[in-house]
Amino acid sequence: MKFCVVGTGRCGTRLLRSMLNTHPELFMFNETHWLVNLHDAFGTAEVPMEEMLDIVLRTRFVDGARITELDADAFRAEHAGAGAMMPSAFAYAAGRFLAAREGKTTWADKTPDYGYFAATLQLYWPDCKIIHLIRGGANVVRSMAGHPGYKALVALGHQNWCPQSLDYPGFEGDASREQTADLVELWCRRLMRIRNESERLRPGSYIEIRHEDVLASPAATLERVARFTGLRFEADWMLAATGEIDRRKADKLRVDDVLRHFGSKYLGLMRSLGYSTDVPDVS
Repeated sequence: MKFCVVGTGRCGTRLLRSMLNTHPELFMFNETHWLVNLHDAFGTAEVPMEEMLDIVLRTRFVDGARITELDADAFRAEHAGAGAMMPSAFAYAAGRFLAAREGKTTWADKTPDYGYFAATLQLYWPDCKIIHLIRGGANVVRSMAGHPGYKALVALGHQNWCPQSLDYPGFEGDASREQTADLVELWCRRLMRIRNESERLRPGSYIEIRHEDVLASPAATLERVARFTGLRFEADWMLAATGEIDRRKADKLRVDDVLRHFGSKYLGLMRSLGYSTDVPDVS
């Protein structure tokens, strides 16, 4: 794996992934989660490919949809006769398999929850780099409130989706109640946990990027990412990548009334990140 984009969730990782995926050499997974499941099951042992493929096919989103749509038959045919391998070798094979189908030569991952497991990624890929995408907490929380996955995490009392994703049976509890304060706490815990994980990474392999900078200065931000990851920075790529930005959404005025649910601890974290904590008068 060349690098991984992580984040608190609903912080703009989907947009950044779309922009990076326009690079002529790069294929980016739109989340996997199964790398953690492979590590939990096998560690660094060499095991038959079929056992790992089975875990990939059983890893699900909150709605029950398979996270990675991999043509299992074609993948098996391409790797017929492959012996036992480590999870890192399997993931490399899967990444190259999907990249080749898009005419790409290298691959990376966008799984926000891998911020909890970044040191594990470097156990498998010592040169793997981590991009932590950060966004103003009020907008993250507002976006989380409309996503069933984060509402389910709060209802289940969990902070990340990876352990739940294997054979996810569906959520039968009440995830519909008003829970803004719980989501504020989830945003805080996820952000602080990712930053804590970064302290165990190889020096020079972790950077923080702001979603707001992706929107306001996309070329400069992509150039920074390219330098960090070793991607070739080209004018054509920059034009294609910035074309992924929906200016109607980027320029939409957001009233941060969600800040009314932020206690002093969370407001302090917002200020330490450089974000405004002024509660607007919307009367």
